[in-house]
Amino acid sequence: MKRRYKIDYNQKVDCFAQLNHIKTDLIYGDLSFVTKPFISYVIPVYRRADLLEKTLESVLQQKKVDFEWDIVVVDNESGGENDTEKLIRKLKNARILYYRNQENIGVDGNYNRCIETARGKWIAMLHGDDLIMNDHLYEMGKLIRSKDVRKKRYPLAYICQRYLEFSDEEEVQLDRALAAQTNKKLGVIFLKDGKRKKLMRESQRKGILTGFFGAVPSFGTIMNRKIMIQEGGFNKDLGICEDIITPYKLAGKYGVYMAPKIMGYYRFQNNESMKKATVLKIYAAMVDFREYMYSKNIWAGIWGKIARDLLNKNLQNYCVGLSRYSDEKVKERELNAIYQPKKTRGLKLLAFRAVMGCFNIVHHSGGYCEMIENLVEIQEENIRNAVDKGEKIVIYGAGGVSKVVIPLLKSRYKKIQIISCVVSNPKDAHGNIKGIPICCIDDIESKKDRITVITATEIWQYQSEMNAVLKSKGLKSVINLL
Repeated sequence: MKRRYKIDYNQKVDCFAQLNHIKTDLIYGDLSFVTKPFISYVIPVYRRADLLEKTLESVLQQKKVDFEWDIVVVDNESGGENDTEKLIRKLKNARILYYRNQENIGVDGNYNRCIETARGKWIAMLHGDDLIMNDHLYEMGKLIRSKDVRKKRYPLAYICQRYLEFSDEEEVQLDRALAAQTNKKLGVIFLKDGKRKKLMRESQRKGILTGFFGAVPSFGTIMNRKIMIQEGGFNKDLGICEDIITPYKLAGKYGVYMAPKIMGYYRFQNNESMKKATVLKIYAAMVDFREYMYSKNIWAGIWGKIARDLLNKNLQNYCVGLSRYSDEKVKERELNAIYQPKKTRGLKLLAFRAVMGCFNIVHHSGGYCEMIENLVEIQEENIRNAVDKGEKIVIYGAGGVSKVVIPLLKSRYKKIQIISCVVSNPKDAHGNIKGIPICCIDDIESKKDRITVITATEIWQYQSEMNAVLKSKGLKSVINLL
């Protein structure tokens, strides 16, 4: 396959110097209140003050830590007083520093201006509409200073967080979760030390195998400010997926990690990022970036020949899932017009399954299990109620998630009755997972038994389809594992 874009993804450009002629003014805040912050939360904003207020509330609710920290808001809306400034002045919190650019310098430019403006040795980049758990600062501070990280061969540059998604429709539910009483409960859940304290290193090899490269760096990710400046910051010339490509670039020289714990909520809503045109650009850019990865060496090229179509099909599912938040839904034929994956058969399919099987053994033995444990803990009350009522549990899904969920539920809830794993396609209804038989969802009769369903999938498109099936059969779902 020919690459659509002739981008040198390893190019190094000083993106900070490009905008030196545009000044940024401190509008509100006292630099002497926090003199030497260890971590600075940086929030690039452009309007949307109502959503920013919720973001700031989640940051200001952080658990007490033994180091200094501050919050830096950089406004890309030039001019006089606006709603964002009014909000900052209303909050009257000395920890917040509010800056405004004299000119609009674009999304990428404002990301970089945040990095420049911050004074912390480490920066935590946030969107102006997302939320973090009240232990985010505590956990990230602990990871940065942990012996496991310090003794690594590569200097630490980047720690991505895991997150849960939410949308406008779930706003009321999320507000309730942020109320003081519930937030205290969340704190207990997420401050609980897991058994695995090591971070998982994101590598080029993992990116090639799975098709996923890093995470969204502008949401809750901790970055080494000095290294980000040395490497030139975020480069808009890398295309629409520059935020995904940045961890890949850094991983070649520095330590880039994924924290095993879930520490935030990522907002998905009907905005510019979810529009059809944007999603199609994301698909084209990610396919192109993969082709670049496959061209890096012989082994990557061989893997590309085996896995290209299967991974791009998964990417299509991801893009279709993204568009569900928009009024403009993306259709498969529109993605196929960019690149149409062929059906993988025979030796290629066997080789893919063998390699991914080995990868999953390693993947599931690490922080992935802890992430699933977090998700189960979030639904602790719902699952406990179902078990106490004597309801029979059905696991909807027969993949890697189920292999982790089943033993976890059995160990947590001694009285739990897991009667089956169910699948949508009758052809797949055979065998068992961890001793639990696999059957078809059509064979489940909710009228005869009191049944609660736990859905277990990692693909958005499947999740929505599964929920639609459950609704049509009158079954209720306790937890969606995504």
